[in-house]
Amino acid sequence: MHFNGQSSVALNGDLATGIAYCMAHHLTIEDGRQKFMVATIRYHDKFVKLNGQCFFSGRKLCW
Repeated sequence: MHFNGQSSVALNGDLATGIAYCMAHHLTIEDGRQKFMVATIRYHDKFVKLNGQCFFSGRKLCW
C-alpha cells in the first residue's frame, strides 16, 4: 500500500517536472514468515502534454 503525500509540479509549456513524496508499506513472506517493511520515498517525475492530455514521460525513484 502506498500513501502519497505532498506533490509539486513546475509547468513549462507542454512539459512539466514534479516531485512526489510517498510512504510505501510492503508485506512479504520469506521462509514461511511474514515480513513488514515501510519505505519513505521521493519520485522525480517528468510530464508531457499531448493533444490536450498530460502523461508521465519519466519517473526516477529517490530513496
